Amino acid sequence: MKTDNALQGRIMRRVYLIWFTKKAAPYFLAELALFSGFLYLVGHYVFVSQVLQYASQILANSSINPVVWGSFTIHLFLKTRFIVQLSVLGSLAMIFLLLKNFTSSWAQLVLVKQETKSANQSFHN
Repeated sequence: MKTDNALQGRIMRRVYLIWFTKKAAPYFLAELALFSGFLYLVGHYVFVSQVLQYASQILANSSINPVVWGSFTIHLFLKTRFIVQLSVLGSLAMIFLLLKNFTSSWAQLVLVKQETKSANQSFHN
C-alpha cells in the first residue's frame, strides 16, 4: 500500500509539473521577457551614480522626510527622458502582472491538488 502511495505521489507531481508547464509557464516567460527588456532600457538610460548623488544631497539637506522623498522622486521622474519614464512604468506594470499571475497560478494549483485528493479519497472509499 505504501508503494502505491509513493508511486501515486510521483505521478501526481509529474501531472502538476505538466499542468504548470502548459498553463502558467508561457505567461511567466512572456512577462519575464518584457520585464527584462524594460529593465535593460532603464539600465541603459539611467545613470545610477547620478541618482545616488541626488539622493545623498536630499538626505544631507532634509533627513528622511517622506514628503521630501516623494517630491524628489516625482521631480526626478518627470525630468527624465520619455523612454526612461516608459521603461520605469512598464517595469512596475510587469512586476504587478508577474505577482498577479503567480498568485493566481498558485491558487489554481492548490485547488487542483485539493480536488485531486478529494476525488482520490472518494475513489478508494
